[in-house]
Amino acid sequence: MITAASVREYKPRAMKYEVTCDALPGFVLRVLPSGKKVALIRYRVDGKDHRVKIGLLGPALSIDEARRRAAVMLADVAAAESDDEPATMPVSRGLARLKQVEPAPAKLVPLRELAERFVRTYVDVYLKPGTAERYRHQLETIILPGLADEKKDVPPLGDRDYRTIKRSDVQELHGTMKATPGAANNMVMVIASLYARIIEDWQLAPDMRNPAHGCRLFPIPKRERFLTPEERRRLQTVIETGLKIPAGRRGHLKIQSVWALGLLALTGRRRDEILTLTWPMIDWQHSMMNLPDTKGGQLKVPVSGRVLALLRHIHEQAGRPRAGYVLCTDKGTRLTGINGTWYRIRKAADLMDVRLHDLRHSFASDALMSGVPLATVGKLLGHKHARSTERYAHLANDVVRQGLEQATDRIVEASTPIAALPPAPFAAMTSKQWKAIAAIVESTRGTCGGPRTDLRLTVDGIRWVLHHGAKWRELPAKYGKATTVWRWYERWCGDGTWQQIAAALALAPIEIGREPGRRPVGAKSRRCAPIDVDAVETSAPM
Repeated sequence: MITAASVREYKPRAMKYEVTCDALPGFVLRVLPSGKKVALIRYRVDGKDHRVKIGLLGPALSIDEARRRAAVMLADVAAAESDDEPATMPVSRGLARLKQVEPAPAKLVPLRELAERFVRTYVDVYLKPGTAERYRHQLETIILPGLADEKKDVPPLGDRDYRTIKRSDVQELHGTMKATPGAANNMVMVIASLYARIIEDWQLAPDMRNPAHGCRLFPIPKRERFLTPEERRRLQTVIETGLKIPAGRRGHLKIQSVWALGLLALTGRRRDEILTLTWPMIDWQHSMMNLPDTKGGQLKVPVSGRVLALLRHIHEQAGRPRAGYVLCTDKGTRLTGINGTWYRIRKAADLMDVRLHDLRHSFASDALMSGVPLATVGKLLGHKHARSTERYAHLANDVVRQGLEQATDRIVEASTPIAALPPAPFAAMTSKQWKAIAAIVESTRGTCGGPRTDLRLTVDGIRWVLHHGAKWRELPAKYGKATTVWRWYERWCGDGTWQQIAAALALAPIEIGREPGRRPVGAKSRRCAPIDVDAVETSAPM
């Protein structure tokens, strides 16, 4: 028997095909390559096959109504055969009887009923908890009660039959939410997903057009808000003040919410990733957070020492729990009141335009401005695709542009005659700079020269020659013998050590790759190995 359930199982093929009904011989369902399904009857008179179309299955014609009409028409066919009437008579008689019989009214199926099925069978099963919560909120507070008008006796969308909702209704509901364009666009996406289940998955109205398709959405400009150092200080001041206020008094801040904000700012994670963080997800040994359910899937995120210190502090204050949420209420349940705390903090700091998600943007901004490569920032943020990180590309370009300006200035200075422009004074390395390269330099000790060589002076001697563009024999005696300094430079250029030193000191390319003048007297005739300036990355100013 052809039923509503079996109709949904018949999928389109490359060629049309027909399915016969065992319970009603002569009743046929034709499935077209387009996916449309046509009901018809088939009978045989005088050795010839006859087919009469009943109609296209859809909102106006259900399978039950098509079967009823087929029974009427086939009954007239049988009566005509017993009366020896012409072959054309059964069809015309059957069609006449169909006009006399009042069709059964289609059952009213309110949209609210299908929305409940949508949440039960799709939203709660296939969507992530955070996304499912947003879907339910959209349905319960916006979509189902939408467009209700008591004065005009217009019922809400949830009480209307799902087949009567048109694109104009969705567009009208979308227009009422112009104050929140992002939420309005998300509402249309929820309706589109709901009707995709109704039309495609459940096959309740296969010929119906999705009312959300073709709706015009609000343009949402990409928002890039980053906190400045001064704004960070204002937030910190408000937080420190709020923690000192006793509980129950106005302005008091809960320590759990402050911890949450600290983890968001120091890790660049999303809100739900921090609020759902549990202690078993913390890999103390490898300084990692194992996040099983992020927007990009399962993710392992490295964390800094400061983050580990904050987590240890939270762990001690919580009584060293073995499991459960890192941030939780007194009852051990998930922390949910962070949005209210964040609102009070930014209001007190006069930063109402800063969203909670902007802490993530600020993390990316600080990393890029510190010289971290764009690809690395994408991995830290957990971006699945590189295009997600490209929104921060202009920040990375700012770092490159800064280095370009420095290099251009040095090139201009080097191209100007000494008589016209005196050279800039040479500055020896600071203790901080020497500390940055000491390990690199000392690791090469023993390859050439004696153990008594002061390699700090050697590096400064090389920098002096490169800075002044002088000949090696002009090297001041305080840096050591010119031949010794030159041999170290030759050796370091050949094995790549000088590139590492230059990267640590952030030397400009014009100084790094510039070959000094003549070799000192008595030195062997061996040219410096060329230096790959592209491999040198700027990490700190000189």
